[in-house]
Amino acid sequence: MNKQNKTDAAGSQSQAADTAQKMTVTTGYDLWSLLFQGNDSEGSHKLTKAEAYFDLIKRQRLSMLTKDESYLGGGILALAKAWRWDRTTVKKFIDALCSIEAATFKKVGNRAVIKLTNVTSLHHNGSDA
Repeated sequence: MNKQNKTDAAGSQSQAADTAQKMTVTTGYDLWSLLFQGNDSEGSHKLTKAEAYFDLIKRQRLSMLTKDESYLGGGILALAKAWRWDRTTVKKFIDALCSIEAATFKKVGNRAVIKLTNVTSLHHNGSDA
C-alpha cells in the first residue's frame, strides 16, 4: 500500500469515527437475569454500574407488572442505600443515563421519578419481558 492509500485509509477511519451513529442493542430481561445469575446484588457489597442498572431494570419491571409507579421507593436516597453508594454518585449515574437517553429523571414533589427509556413490556405465550 503506498503512502497516499495509507493516508486515505486513515482519513476514512477518522471520518467514520467522527460520524459514527449510535448503536442500540436490544436485550431482554431473561438475558440480564442470566448475566447476573448467581450474583447476590442484595448482599453487602457495593454494586457495580452494571449491577445498579440491572437493579433499575428489576425495579421498572416490578412497576410494570404491578402497575405501581412508586417503584423507586424514595428515589435517590433509597437507591444509594440499596446500591451502597453515596447520593452524589447515584445522582451522577442517573444523570449519565439521562445524557445518553437511557433514562429520564424528574422530581414529583419531594420524590424522584426515574424511568428507563428503552424498556418495553412484551407479552407472548403468557410471559412478560
